[in-house]
Amino acid sequence: MKKIILFLLLVSVLSISASAEKYNVIDKQDISIKAGPTEPGEALSLVWLEAFLYPKNVKEDRVVALGVKLPGKAESISASFDFLGHPIFLTSNDGKDWSAVYQLPPGIGEGLHVVRYSIKGKRGTIQRTLDFFVSKPSNLVKNKVSEGEVAELAGIPLTVASTFTAHVDGLTRILYAGQKITGISKVPWYKVVLEDGKETWVPSTLVNEPVEEYYQLGYKHYTNKDFAKAVESYSTAIAIDPEFVKAHMWLAKSYYKLGNLDAAYDSILEALSLDKNDMPSRLFAQTLAREFYGIANQKLKQARYNEAISAYQKVVALKPTSYASWIELGNSYQKLGFYQEARSAWKEALRADPENPSAYALLNIKHDQAALAIRPRVKEEIKIVKAPRAVPAAVADDSLAVVKANKTKKGTKIESALKSVITLTKSLGTPVVEKGWDVKKSGKKFMVSYLVEQGSGALEAFEWMVDVDTKRVSANNENARVLMSRW
Repeated sequence: MKKIILFLLLVSVLSISASAEKYNVIDKQDISIKAGPTEPGEALSLVWLEAFLYPKNVKEDRVVALGVKLPGKAESISASFDFLGHPIFLTSNDGKDWSAVYQLPPGIGEGLHVVRYSIKGKRGTIQRTLDFFVSKPSNLVKNKVSEGEVAELAGIPLTVASTFTAHVDGLTRILYAGQKITGISKVPWYKVVLEDGKETWVPSTLVNEPVEEYYQLGYKHYTNKDFAKAVESYSTAIAIDPEFVKAHMWLAKSYYKLGNLDAAYDSILEALSLDKNDMPSRLFAQTLAREFYGIANQKLKQARYNEAISAYQKVVALKPTSYASWIELGNSYQKLGFYQEARSAWKEALRADPENPSAYALLNIKHDQAALAIRPRVKEEIKIVKAPRAVPAAVADDSLAVVKANKTKKGTKIESALKSVITLTKSLGTPVVEKGWDVKKSGKKFMVSYLVEQGSGALEAFEWMVDVDTKRVSANNENARVLMSRW
């Protein structure tokens, strides 16, 4: 590709100038948001526009809150998802603040997805595209929900904490401090039923939530050995406050009493992830580890090695210092022919008990070689590689179309310029194999690349960053910058 660049530099003496892009993308915890003024040339001219989706990482009940805020009024705003064939329309009482709550339909694949807002005004329509990530839901709370709502919470009694204004049936209504309302679903807000049966949404920060009441109710059920109801109460407490460590721990104990060890495992790991030093959680983790250790040993004796590995992995997740579990985990891997994984497990055993001779024998090393054997833990054995998130087809197609149609400084379409450059390079005797177009997610933007392989096997690319909403394109590497400036 160096020959291509050299050729481009020789055919013109024009100076290279790259225009800087201004992106107004703001990270705000778990909110996917795009904010800022509209760009010159867009159908609407606004001094500020905010489009957001919450949460950015969708897990449990797979409900998202949609919203757009404008300084002036819009005629209508809709949201289109990459996996949905029809738009979702947002509602507003003043034409400025638009919102909706949407339940993702079943069957949505894990990974990157996008939502595109279409904002219609008197002079035309503009778009804003946001990305979010769908993760595999855990088994902690399983509540059925309807489209547009969130987890049914069986009517949580709430008390208004401070006086504020809510929108009820299209009208403005004042809710006073101390007023009793009933929560029936929650995102970062509650959908509530007022005393007269009317429904509205209120921010969770403006009500007093009965977290402790449900926690105490769960403990009452637990002491009465009604573990199913204890699970229900603790789950409700967690639905209100997902970071309530004690509720996660007692939920794990309740599942344990019901014989659901996998659910207990999920719950206690969640508790420990929130507070690894919580002593009651650590003690119960040891109890649960003994249960899985017994199961693992039984599966190993039955030569059911895959199941044994699964159980041993749970043991070492709960009790990383379990030397025997690491040894048997390695033995199970070895039985299945996974020798590298077996050695990794035996090295963990050596870390857990550096003086035990069994690990030395299995690893075939001497005692004075122990430090060398276990030192490269992070670089050699624990290689965490994040797979690239696939770009949804709709956005990939749009991004590619924007790049192909965009023009160089000399007025040549990028697609045509690429073809000409490759043709000329080949005519100079340089073997070039065209690999084609590729679209990837790059931070908050989308990167479109044209891949080319030279005769030596070296793979290089022309890269552009794309804003699919404003149709703006900027060169992302030297190949693309030279093409845009010189062709």
